[in-house]
Amino acid sequence: MDNKENKTKRRGLDAMFIVLGCVFALLFAVFALPMLGYVLNIGNILGMLFCALMMFVTFGHRLVGRAVSALWGSAAGKVVVCAVPVLFVLGLIYVIFLTGLIAGTNRTKPDPEATVIVLGCQVRGDHPSLMLWQRINAAAEYLDEHPDAVCIVSGGKGDDEQISEAQCMFDHLTAKGIAPERIIMEDRSTNTVENIAYSKEIIEREGLSEKTAIVTDIFHGYRASRIAADAGLECGSIPAPVSWYLLPTFYVRELVAITAVFLGLA
Repeated sequence: MDNKENKTKRRGLDAMFIVLGCVFALLFAVFALPMLGYVLNIGNILGMLFCALMMFVTFGHRLVGRAVSALWGSAAGKVVVCAVPVLFVLGLIYVIFLTGLIAGTNRTKPDPEATVIVLGCQVRGDHPSLMLWQRINAAAEYLDEHPDAVCIVSGGKGDDEQISEAQCMFDHLTAKGIAPERIIMEDRSTNTVENIAYSKEIIEREGLSEKTAIVTDIFHGYRASRIAADAGLECGSIPAPVSWYLLPTFYVRELVAITAVFLGLA
């Protein structure tokens, strides 16, 4: 009877690990999906590596169990076996903490008199990428609701872009009915720090409000707002949505970017 019960428990455990493995396989596919649109960055690389590791652990859980048993036979092995789950839990707590910072920033409403700053994103030829479209749409909606607001579109021209990100945003915002005189182009920047620094120069030159409303993706707002605050600008958030299949990749990428800021590496 005991033998049958043990077999039943093992089958149940095997089934649970198979289900978990399938979940990680699906998540691996989600991280890989952006590559069909030529998107490959630290976000989906780390995401795929983590999912691949978890697939090995779940589908090969019996092999992993034997390895853990072997390690447990020595003092150093015990340290390793105990350290892995502790580090995993600490990492999970850190990710939850960063997620809280990101979510909190997205709830920060801009001042009604704020100067709008739209942060650039990749242009494909002379058309906005999907993520840049989302920022343009969010900016257009806000500017429609606040007819006195002035907008700075910020983003330079990459080697693979036919026009600057600022020009692309200007063209599409005016096509949506936003008056050209309400839009100022900043077309020198190549990253978020420069976006903010050059936009601040325009704010000071034009005598605009140093209270700002930053338009960027839902995961990018915290880092952008932190950079703006360091530059002496008061900021609120206008978060732009992100397509579901891009969200995991760019979310992980942003976690890495925020960590680099904390460590003074960016």
